Amino acid sequence: MEEQQKEVRSRVPKRQKYSYVILGGGSVGLAVAKELAKLKKVFLIIDKDKSRVEALRDQNYEALEGDISTDKTLEEIPLEGADGIFVLSSNFQANLKALRFVKEKAPRSFAMVRAIDLVTVEELYSNGADILLHPPSIVADKALTELQKIELRGAAWQLMTYLKSLGPDSRLGIVVHDNPDPDSIASALALKNLAESVGKVAEILYFGSIGHQETRAFINLLSVPIRQITSAMLSEYNVLAMVDCNTPGRNNSLPVDTKINVIIDHHIPQEAFDVNVDFVDIRPDVGATSTIMTRYVQELDFEITSNLATALLYGIRTDTSEFKRNTSAVDLTSAAFLHALAEQDLLAQIETPSMSAETMDVLGEAIRNKKIEGSYLISNVGFVHDRDTLPQAADHLLKLEGISTVLVFGMTDDKIHLSARSKDIRVNIGDIISRAFSDIGSAGGHQRTAAAQIPLGIFMGVKDKNLLLKLADEAVRRRFLTTVGVDEEPA
Repeated sequence: MEEQQKEVRSRVPKRQKYSYVILGGGSVGLAVAKELAKLKKVFLIIDKDKSRVEALRDQNYEALEGDISTDKTLEEIPLEGADGIFVLSSNFQANLKALRFVKEKAPRSFAMVRAIDLVTVEELYSNGADILLHPPSIVADKALTELQKIELRGAAWQLMTYLKSLGPDSRLGIVVHDNPDPDSIASALALKNLAESVGKVAEILYFGSIGHQETRAFINLLSVPIRQITSAMLSEYNVLAMVDCNTPGRNNSLPVDTKINVIIDHHIPQEAFDVNVDFVDIRPDVGATSTIMTRYVQELDFEITSNLATALLYGIRTDTSEFKRNTSAVDLTSAAFLHALAEQDLLAQIETPSMSAETMDVLGEAIRNKKIEGSYLISNVGFVHDRDTLPQAADHLLKLEGISTVLVFGMTDDKIHLSARSKDIRVNIGDIISRAFSDIGSAGGHQRTAAAQIPLGIFMGVKDKNLLLKLADEAVRRRFLTTVGVDEEPA
């Protein structure tokens, strides 16, 4: 009898506090438990299947029987002192209920939740999940990540072989898109450093202007050598590279017939490449061109300066919106590598510049002129001097309750500029903007962000600015809503 009592007691978890609690002891929960055990973490597993709980205990895991879809089990979860909760059952409603309970009772605990399918992702995130697990996607992502590593290793060495092959009098012009952002500038800076490391002259070039406050602070604080040019100045360079863009005349002011030697980008091209391009590496599966360049310097064992590390890290962070959009495992590992080398004080200074008066004005116009169709918000801000104010306005408007997709547009003397944002997992905003506007201008983007430029064309003859704004507004709105399949309500 005494032996039986000892056996029963040995099967009951002895600890009252756990660093981690796993809700769901199936294959996913067991995999997490094994990893935690390797790290010698203190954890508890809760599962509703009695036989599974017994099997877990037989493997020397502390486990309790309980159904997380019931209030009784949830109230008994030892949340005190828990650093993280893994909600990993195969029942979405049970996971959602447990997540809400955990976030209410232990808001500081890290919550990793299993998504049953991709449709449930947004709801789990909106209820406080810090990280989501979707097992089929994880397996695929692992395979693709390994493939990325192999491809990037080969591309890095091919690029360096090409740079070394350039003649002693070669001058490399590294062209970024008009109104360049930190990702494009950081990537160009990395390519410039690689070229100079093998004795080649290289300069970073851009058309247009740099209006975004953070981008100006980025250039000034990191002392990035960047040159504003015109088409006539291109003859100074006998080798041209395009970074963070891939087609002459699209999102840049290069003449469409410009001979390009090197292309490095993470945007999907809209046209086939000239067969004479010497080196091409385009990776839409990563969130930033800075990620590609970071992997290059890692594979080449290139000695990276703190300035370059800071630039590349900021480039990755901004283009992935702090890892919340279009983010791959390679983006995360690249950022982790750069973090230890970057100047954190400089990053803080770059991120907190003052907002310009024009940005404030455009944001105000965007709010005043917003029109909402369901969860879609469209706003025409009128004439703008700095087109970089448009994505800033779109980012702010996307925070409005009930809004999942935003399109903000404004006009310069000869073009309509559009910036779009979406947090709807069912919508690929880059594809939508491309389908809506690429036949009349330059358009494209990613799952969450997109942009377009439309020449005013026949509207150029309209002298009345109010009429011009009205015509542009009707044309943009109609094309966008038709593409997303929304019937505009009559005014």
